[in-house]
Amino acid sequence: MTWETGALLLADKSAWARVGSYPDAWLDALDAGRIVICAVAHLELLYSARTRADVDQLDAELANLREIPITRGTLVAAKRAMVDLAARGSDGHHRVPPQDAIIAACAAEHGCAVLHYDAHYDRLSGVLGFESIWAAPRGTI
Repeated sequence: MTWETGALLLADKSAWARVGSYPDAWLDALDAGRIVICAVAHLELLYSARTRADVDQLDAELANLREIPITRGTLVAAKRAMVDLAARGSDGHHRVPPQDAIIAACAAEHGCAVLHYDAHYDRLSGVLGFESIWAAPRGTI
């Protein structure tokens, strides 16, 4: 499924970082209220801001998005995903950034897709059951 078709999209930092590569589709999804955020994605984006003014501006913009909550169940599911990934693959297969596991578990819990440009989400979707949607075809931007 392409990301332009209607699902709620929990956008990872990797998608936000590449907005310039698909501005029309991004703005359409944003205007339709389909881009959502969770606290971990919000923190990742704030971390990436370079100046205090950038942090303040970004924080204000992100406050306009619907924030889906991270629950105790989200954290349990993220930990379980790491264990399940380790059981499925060779040594190191479970190694995904903890923030990606939490974002993925949050999306799964709330029935959202994850919009990203990061292969970790494909692996996580296999154990958490959310829809992993590449913002652009892998390797194109």
